Amino acid sequence: MQLSVSEGRLLTQVLDQQALDSPSSLYCIHPSYNEKDDWVEITIHQFSNAVNRLAWWINGNMNGKIGQQVLAYIGTNDLRYGAFVLACMKKGHTALLLSTRNSQQAQRHLLEITKCSILVDGSEKSQLKHAVDEIEAICVDVSLERWQMPGVGEVFQSEKVPLFSHDVQFHDVEDLPAIIIHSSGTTGFPKPVNVTHGYLATIDNMQTLPVPVGRQISLNCLHHRGEVRLFYSPMFHFMGIICLAESLFFQTPFFFVPDRPLTPGLFSQIMNSNNPPTWGALAPYTLEALMNSEDGIAGLKKLSGVIYGGAPMAEATGNKLSSMLRVQTVMGSSETSYTPGLQCEDPADWAYNEWVPGFDLRMEDAGNDLWELVLPQSRTRQYHGISHSYPQVGEYRTGDLFRSHPSKSGLWRYDGRRDDLIVLSNGEKFNPIEAEGLIGSHPLVNKVVIFGQGRFQAALLVEPSWEQLPSSWTFDLLKRTIWPLVEKANMALPAYAKIFESHIAFTSRDKPFQLSPKGTIRRLDIVRDYEAELESLYERKNAVTQPLEHKNDPLGTDFLQIQDWIQQEVAQTLNTETVDPESDLSVLGMDSLQVIQLSQRLEFAERELFELQKPSLWTSAEIYDLSTISQLTQALYGHIHGHEPPDQQSRASIWSRKDKLIRSIWQQAQLLGSSGLTIAITGTTGELGSYVLNSILQDPSISLVICLNRSSDAAKKQVASFEQKELSTPWLTETSRVQFWTCSLDERFLGLESQKYTFLKENVDIVLHNAWPVNFNKPLDFFAPQIAGTRRLLTLVGESSRHADFHFVSSVSSVSTVMSQTTGSEIEIAESLPEVTQTLDQGYGESKFVAEHLCKIASDQSESRIAIHRVGQLGGPTNPKAGMWNTRDWFPCLVRSSRTMKKIPSTLGPLYVDWLPIDTAARIVTEILQSRQRQDRPSFMVYHITNPNLGDWRALVDIVARACDANVVPLAEWVRDLELRVAGEAGDQRDIPAAGLLDFFRFLVSREGFPKLKFSVANSQMESKTLRRVNPVNDHLMNVWLRQWKEWIPGLVV
Repeated sequence: MQLSVSEGRLLTQVLDQQALDSPSSLYCIHPSYNEKDDWVEITIHQFSNAVNRLAWWINGNMNGKIGQQVLAYIGTNDLRYGAFVLACMKKGHTALLLSTRNSQQAQRHLLEITKCSILVDGSEKSQLKHAVDEIEAICVDVSLERWQMPGVGEVFQSEKVPLFSHDVQFHDVEDLPAIIIHSSGTTGFPKPVNVTHGYLATIDNMQTLPVPVGRQISLNCLHHRGEVRLFYSPMFHFMGIICLAESLFFQTPFFFVPDRPLTPGLFSQIMNSNNPPTWGALAPYTLEALMNSEDGIAGLKKLSGVIYGGAPMAEATGNKLSSMLRVQTVMGSSETSYTPGLQCEDPADWAYNEWVPGFDLRMEDAGNDLWELVLPQSRTRQYHGISHSYPQVGEYRTGDLFRSHPSKSGLWRYDGRRDDLIVLSNGEKFNPIEAEGLIGSHPLVNKVVIFGQGRFQAALLVEPSWEQLPSSWTFDLLKRTIWPLVEKANMALPAYAKIFESHIAFTSRDKPFQLSPKGTIRRLDIVRDYEAELESLYERKNAVTQPLEHKNDPLGTDFLQIQDWIQQEVAQTLNTETVDPESDLSVLGMDSLQVIQLSQRLEFAERELFELQKPSLWTSAEIYDLSTISQLTQALYGHIHGHEPPDQQSRASIWSRKDKLIRSIWQQAQLLGSSGLTIAITGTTGELGSYVLNSILQDPSISLVICLNRSSDAAKKQVASFEQKELSTPWLTETSRVQFWTCSLDERFLGLESQKYTFLKENVDIVLHNAWPVNFNKPLDFFAPQIAGTRRLLTLVGESSRHADFHFVSSVSSVSTVMSQTTGSEIEIAESLPEVTQTLDQGYGESKFVAEHLCKIASDQSESRIAIHRVGQLGGPTNPKAGMWNTRDWFPCLVRSSRTMKKIPSTLGPLYVDWLPIDTAARIVTEILQSRQRQDRPSFMVYHITNPNLGDWRALVDIVARACDANVVPLAEWVRDLELRVAGEAGDQRDIPAAGLLDFFRFLVSREGFPKLKFSVANSQMESKTLRRVNPVNDHLMNVWLRQWKEWIPGLVV
């Protein structure tokens, strides 16, 4: 294709002009030539003089060589790099910058492929000098001259030298290589990259790149002209070239960090110097290291902004850093130069790139929710580095993978390299970068690498931080120490890539990981270095070891104890709360890798826990054949006892194993003198209240729960509710941990005796207000007692000597009126206080609106933490055999009526399937309570308790239609049929309960085509791991709910 010629400036000529115009302006703050940690300021005149000196030096050493030559340079990381590069340009030659981290074979490869015949040695340290000697030795059979670069003090001496002019036109040299750098070699030998004068001009042209009105490009060099930049990178690296170009094109001086690690102590010295930097461009691993020390954090707080790139940054680090200064990711590479983005509008989006609209690129689907950045040849060469480094290619596939923002279109988070994808022997693929980052964040770990290419399962190789290990360390102890992070990493990996304890190994001190100049791992080189160790890991695959992630041992050998233990094992393997003993393991989603894991655990149990003389060999085939926990229990019981188990006994009245353990911790904590937390809850006998109470009782740090209910027989109702839902009834009947107090919230002192009210003021740590009648037909005045009760509870919290937390369970009804007011496809509802116009014209929603604003007023006047839990549509529980979705809710009414009418609607109007199982919602509420209790400052927050992963009604409706033996029809037709049945049938309408909600279903029809409401859950996900992992409503969950309704809906086929 024909490309237009771009205009541009030459770096050498920009330098010469600045030396004439402003010779005394600051160019660089550099480590002193004599003192280790003192600095010297280098002016633009001094730098220009050094460039001229080296140009004359090169000219005098050429010994008759003619034409453009390639001169390789390797040396101590100092400003001589920049001076040498520009000196080569002036002489018409090209500098090849060799990484000091390359292998000798890689150095020879680069020298040969670039036809380099001169090696310039700028080493000033013995180790680097030895490396240069080895380069010369490995190239003994080729013609390679070695020059010794003068020292830093000599190059930058004050004696003036004549100008070495560079009298050429840009268009004459645009396509000639000005510098040769190389790729990192992460996936093999490094590849040379020709940085032409045209390529450098694309950096200069970033300041003319059009951006939308009101937005800024993400490059800090354009926002901080004239301000000192912190520079900590090898000069041979892409970032070194960027710094060299930007310092001249944009006149941004830089603080050159000494050639040694940027420790928090050194960073503190730099930030406390006379002319410290105000912004920086740093690698993620550098920022993470600085954020782990007080000196590092103190220094970072003095910067106004920082950009980073080259690798993902840990979310926790980035969030904390973003609260201190402006953080922004940028994208670029040796091959492409910058891929320009816009500065994020929301500082919380620091990890996302938003590409400049006018810059030609495309994001191509790479599978697994990943997208590859692809750069086509642009119509203009003005901004695209790829048009100069690889002008012959039609498009350039960067290999860089991104994930789109979950809710903001056009924002892309870097997620690693396509090269990082590991393909297992079964064809499954996964990217290990996020998991490696999680495990590598442990203070006793330097770096980790996950392997598995061509294998059946993944393996982990860990390089310890040797100097940080305690004196008594062992590999087994280290493995157990990092295991919690491995578990967390396993959550970030697909199930088939999960890391087993048996597939973890450690490096040796004398064989550290090979790294690229960016500090990233060179995976292929490490595979070669540790080939024997990795083979050993996979050879041990049949070894029966104690899996570290399973800490549950059987309490005994009777049938129920064994079944309870296997249930725990399977649930933990599947990363779920509970598992039905009669459910098929394959249907539950247990894959072949997890079956192997379970078989190892069963073998270990027989050998070590039950001490059988002849333990069985549990094969995957046997587990698949047995298929259920119940049958596995019978088999294991038979192995242990030599006979079939007796009839199973009821478990209804006994403590579950999990609750026994929690009870033990709770009891022992009382004996330790630990007061624990006291929580007061209203509305525990309701549907959500019962599940929240049960969830809270799973936290042994809660020592006392006071249930505030209007009913005098609340304790009896609570037990009945727990039994019906198969919750932890013994907590209510066999301990003093739960107390029931009769109250009237709208009365003075909550209708309690003064002694009890005083107890609440002096002892309660958390108040959870969940008592509110659900009635959509009553006006606001009807809810006056509930609003008054909220006010009185807030008064209690305000008087609390323990500054009790207050949590109010609200409803999305308080923010749902926009559905009836706005057009469009979707509206996102923020986790914030609503305006009056956002609230439904309905007493229930209005009452929640008033209560929410009372909470905000109380928060502004007190030192308490106050939170609003805005609950959306709750479905039935996840237990298929206990409890059910409240049959008064609109969806159960729709299903039962559809069974009667033999019709079911094809859509739900303006409603998303953002439903949560009620027990899942209870866990989310509890986790938010727990997380906020750990915070140490007052705050007011709103949390949405809705499912961020939307279910697909088009897929779900077929399941419900089959169960109801109903035809799928448009929603309007279904409502018309309902209206006809209501008009034609008098009296008993039990089989069409939707009749009582006819106005609601008419409303759904009237709002078809209106925007759907999507509730932001950013705050909630930050506090709740359950919400971060929750699945959408799927066919499995829908079938659970249908089975729960089987007796309630006659003729339902499930």
